[in-house]
Amino acid sequence: MDNASIPSQRITYLDIAKGIGILLVALAHADVSLFSPYLHQFIYSFHMPLFFFLSGYFFNPETPFWIQLKKRFNSVLKPYFVTILLIYIASLSFTNMRFQNVFGRILKSTSLFAYVFYRVVLIRIENRYVRWLILLGLQAFAIAFLDVFYPFSISLLGKEYELFGLPYSLDLVFLTGFFYILGNEIRQATSEKLFGNLWILVGTGGGLILLTLLFEQRIDFNTRVFESFPINTAEAILGILFTLAVSKQIDLRTTRLAAALKYIGQASLFILIFHVPIQEYWAAKLHLVTGMQVFSILSAFVIGILICLGIYRLFFEQNPIALFWFGRVSSRPKKEEAISESTRETE
Repeated sequence: MDNASIPSQRITYLDIAKGIGILLVALAHADVSLFSPYLHQFIYSFHMPLFFFLSGYFFNPETPFWIQLKKRFNSVLKPYFVTILLIYIASLSFTNMRFQNVFGRILKSTSLFAYVFYRVVLIRIENRYVRWLILLGLQAFAIAFLDVFYPFSISLLGKEYELFGLPYSLDLVFLTGFFYILGNEIRQATSEKLFGNLWILVGTGGGLILLTLLFEQRIDFNTRVFESFPINTAEAILGILFTLAVSKQIDLRTTRLAAALKYIGQASLFILIFHVPIQEYWAAKLHLVTGMQVFSILSAFVIGILICLGIYRLFFEQNPIALFWFGRVSSRPKKEEAISESTRETE
């Protein structure tokens, strides 16, 4: 496998796809199932697999292990500890700060598992189709493994405790690892032109709609639900490819929408952290005032996204210290680069 050709430049439609993905996460958490069970099922069929797929798209198993470990610390553990601090401070003033779901999604150290799996199992296998068969075997094992630790009991100091999942969601690492590694495999097997093909858009979208209409098997990473290996895996892959095709079309055809979704994608971590309590608060308030459930849910979704973007814009985007602790790099150009750019414009 050749990972030397991994591009260093950001690909716009992947940021757009991340923006679409985080909007779907927030919409799913806005209780859309109360007025549209099908929309809820449609979103859940692929929205979390999409994030792990995108995270693994530029994964490079040739990177030395300690560098990989450092990257995971910066992108996973630092945001984790900072988020705990923020929640602790906020909980001193607010009693309904429920971030359990957010934690479960932040703390997936999937890339380290993917790194080891690649180095031990896949890196010596040149045939792509054999690698994909091995990945499908990993997926089948992952689904069977979900029931082992959800729930399970432990004895500690003479008391019995029932736990739902391992710490840091390690019981999900095989399942999330499948989609993470799949992202890298799809990158190697395809080109950007593929997702610009309208037939890919129609085929993947139509296939996803057909499967979700015909079958009711559910996916929910938070509650460790993956009811059908063939159906749910097919739905997730079709949903991922459909999102990439939609994102590519947006990138090619609509400049303003592309820019907006790209920005939302860049702020996705902050939306993930803050959207739940904001949406819950506004949905309750709006429903109390208007008595209109659908209006309250959808309005709270929009308000939640806008407030999260405001938090990102005002407190994080141009704050290198805050971004450092959230495992990000400031988008502000360095002083030397700004001077060089100004000089070129003058010339």
